[in-house]
Amino acid sequence: MHTASLAIEQSLLSQPGTVMLRLEVLDPEVAIELRKHSEGEPRERFALGALRLGVLALRQAVGEMDAAAVREAGRGLIGDLADLLSRRGTELTAGITGALRQYFDPSSGALPQRIEALLRHDGELDRALREHLAPENSTIATTLATHLGERSPLFKLLSPTDANGVKAQIAGLLQSALGEQEEQILREFSLDNDNSTLSRLIRELATNNGELKNDLQSQVACLVDEFSLDKPDSALSRLVGRVEAAQKAIADQFSSDNEQSAITRLSRMLDDTRRQIDKNLTLDDDASALARLKRELQAAIDKLVKCNTDFQSEVRTTLATIDARRQEAAKSTRHGHTFESQLRIVLAAEAQRFNDLHEATGSTTGAIRNCKTGDFVTELGPDSAAPGARIVWEAKDDKSYDLKQALSEAEEARKNRLAQLAIFVFSRGSAPEGLQPFARYGNDLVITWDPDDPASDLFIKAALSVARALAIRENHDSVETEKAVSAVEISTRTIEKQLDHLEQIKTWAETVKSNGDKIADRAGRMRTDLTKEIESLDRHVRALKTDAAQA
Repeated sequence: MHTASLAIEQSLLSQPGTVMLRLEVLDPEVAIELRKHSEGEPRERFALGALRLGVLALRQAVGEMDAAAVREAGRGLIGDLADLLSRRGTELTAGITGALRQYFDPSSGALPQRIEALLRHDGELDRALREHLAPENSTIATTLATHLGERSPLFKLLSPTDANGVKAQIAGLLQSALGEQEEQILREFSLDNDNSTLSRLIRELATNNGELKNDLQSQVACLVDEFSLDKPDSALSRLVGRVEAAQKAIADQFSSDNEQSAITRLSRMLDDTRRQIDKNLTLDDDASALARLKRELQAAIDKLVKCNTDFQSEVRTTLATIDARRQEAAKSTRHGHTFESQLRIVLAAEAQRFNDLHEATGSTTGAIRNCKTGDFVTELGPDSAAPGARIVWEAKDDKSYDLKQALSEAEEARKNRLAQLAIFVFSRGSAPEGLQPFARYGNDLVITWDPDDPASDLFIKAALSVARALAIRENHDSVETEKAVSAVEISTRTIEKQLDHLEQIKTWAETVKSNGDKIADRAGRMRTDLTKEIESLDRHVRALKTDAAQA
């Protein structure tokens, strides 16, 4: 019983007996089937058909349901739910176990191997650290030596003895500038130069103020004294003294012999920085930053390995419990009933996919008096090319049945359920020895199926597709459809052959190391052939459906 939330708004329309429903579907399986149809009229038509089918089934069930049927349905529902949860849990657990083992297995997992390669002695991390941070020949040592070493441009530039150094260049510039200024000043105050400032001043004063000649001479003498280097207190001497003091101060700041000079302090700072880097990037000192980082990484890795080991133990315990339950269920008397219940779930899903009608008939009598042969019936829906055609299913998980008994019971099931075709389903564990997993005998098909192996669902899907095609063939005798029917027959035989190859793959898988190439080659070719044949089968079935609609 699926759960759905219905918001119903009813109103009478112009025609009597018409009801408007607005439905909000929350059930995931129903929603998936509805989305397979285009939005608008196709989806509404499909929903109305499904609603009508459910209403008719409920109307029929109301008159025939009794207390025993309710109890049986409840037990079957609980069994189906338990089997479904067990199967899904097994698949999920197997997937999670495989993925976790691939990455976290202590012996072969990708993560432990990668971490070991990183942290082991002479590993990638150790090599990288030695390459970039080792005291000698490392990247940082080479870089510091290149830019700050004795042969570096900076060292040469700051050297007091280098002719191209900063000190020599500054001294040369100051000497050149002082010499030019001195020459310029001497030229302007020289009486030997008629164009000098002093000569022009004397001429002008002599011309205009001859009476002041004596005073001017004394003043010029004082002025000459101020620009004389012979007197230590003259203005020019004081200027030269200040320039020499500045030159000496600059030279002292760039001298390596002076402990307080700027170049000496810079050198000490560089040495301290290099020692601090060496101290924090060595593994020999437990207090270094690199050693602390290694300890933290190792602690995190140990914690991760412990958590991984605990999780694997829990997974193994859970898997052992699930396996024990599965073995216990296989030994119980309800195993055959469980097999039929699991088959019913798959058949119901396939019928819904094709828009067919599915009915569980194993507990009711059919056309033959007191005969309940025929566990399930699939009736082709109104959208198929042969609406109303019936396919009966008989499921057995009993090793006492052989192929002859299976065909006999399939024929009886066809007659009892008024069906055109019968499909007999053996469980893989109870199938007779040597039986092909998919075989056709006239209007009867015999297949094997394992509910614990999702890959074997392909046999059920192929059997239903072949049976639908054979049912359509029986309902069409016109000349126009003869070619399509022939193509359906060829596709059916090809599917039988390809499904037979699956058993070969199963045998090869048991010796996968020696037959891996065979498995890959056969699987690739089989997938291509199956895809082509199923497309061909569907194409011809659509052609038959079109012919039926035109007729």
